[in-house]
Amino acid sequence: MSKADENDDDNLDVYLYRIILLGDSFVGKTSLIIRFCDDIYEEAWTATIGVDTKTKFVKRKDKKIELQIWDTAGQERFRSLAKNCTNQMDGIILVYDINQNETFQNIKLWYNNLRDTVDFKKVGFILVGNKSDMPRQVNEKQVQEFCHNHNITFLEASAKTNQNVNEIFVQLIDIMVKINPKKPKSKMGNLNTSNESVKEIKKKKCC
Repeated sequence: MSKADENDDDNLDVYLYRIILLGDSFVGKTSLIIRFCDDIYEEAWTATIGVDTKTKFVKRKDKKIELQIWDTAGQERFRSLAKNCTNQMDGIILVYDINQNETFQNIKLWYNNLRDTVDFKKVGFILVGNKSDMPRQVNEKQVQEFCHNHNITFLEASAKTNQNVNEIFVQLIDIMVKINPKKPKSKMGNLNTSNESVKEIKKKKCC
């Protein structure tokens, strides 16, 4: 990016959108986030405990989008905590491992549980089959049927090879901006900074 491009970005209004990644343990939620934010992939990540966050700025259609990305633990004992965060989010990415059929079957449970707290007409939503570089065990027809029945955008991706990782977040940004066109941060009055916003949400016992 040239100096002129950087200056142009600095002059753009900033729009804050919060997204959360949900799914079973070891489906690659953290790997997708690290690949997108830092363009790094490591074979071994430790399991996320509770909730973690990262921030990335993305220029999209003459808007500067501040993405606050929430990474959640997939262990069953943390699922209710992750679920409680969702009513604060603008977008949700549900992730399963195409090499582990059980993780897709559990997607149906994640989705049904979200219905209690999420208005799907007001929240961007994408289903991701991660680890597309691995042999497939999940029945592709079942995935397509599930997405069709629930009107869900679907992508297969690989954090390892970087296939479709950027596309996941770009498509979600477009969905969120369309259904929830926010005011810029500079025009929202006394808006908390990103770190303060995270603290406020966590105080509400989402994690």
